[in-house]
Amino acid sequence: MMKRSNHDDVPPEQRVKVLLVDDHTMFREGLAGMLASSYGDHVEVVGKTKIGEEAVAVAREEDPDVIIMQVDRLLKKTKDILRRLREGSKTSPPKVIILTMFEEPRMVQEMMGLAANAYIHKSASVEELFNAVRTATLDTSEEHVVVAMPQGALELSEDGKVSVPSRREMQILLLAARGMSNSKIASHLGISEGTVKRHLANLYPKMEVSNRGEAVRKALENEWFTIREIEAAIEED
Repeated sequence: MMKRSNHDDVPPEQRVKVLLVDDHTMFREGLAGMLASSYGDHVEVVGKTKIGEEAVAVAREEDPDVIIMQVDRLLKKTKDILRRLREGSKTSPPKVIILTMFEEPRMVQEMMGLAANAYIHKSASVEELFNAVRTATLDTSEEHVVVAMPQGALELSEDGKVSVPSRREMQILLLAARGMSNSKIASHLGISEGTVKRHLANLYPKMEVSNRGEAVRKALENEWFTIREIEAAIEED
């Protein structure tokens, strides 16, 4: 474990404010202690709470930069709390790091739909977690996702790369599910049409499909998004 450096190295106002959300008290306390011991000059744990109403209240009070939280198996509770945590931010929405014991490929795929900045297995080291916190706070594009999961939890392509749709790829696929053309998707997201095409081209092999129709159908079959989400997106515009 790394030695804690001098708090004077980083002014308190520049430390990353972290909220820990997990139903297991001992895990919360232990993780808070490890972060303080090893990275207390960079990270300040501003709250430790279980997932639910208490987490929403603490987040609104402390306005954390990063939320490190667990997920439930059905993800319904997690999705609701995440939405409220983000909506309650006084400034910009907090970065979200998912900590989980789940490692089934299906669960990993479903968790990707939470649009978090990192997905970390609870067997990972505190150093890996801190690197995820640092990456999340420094990444302004929000297109890069940190994944630290057991190898068996991830589907790998023939070249050994992680075969999991990225946050941006799933965002584009959801818009494609609405029937939007590449040019309209590009305009909606403020990116180039070529970038949209590149993301779709990268997505299809991961999903083992050859076109957007097959991709949308498979995403619906696997519940990576739902008909309700597609219709909700249409209503928002």
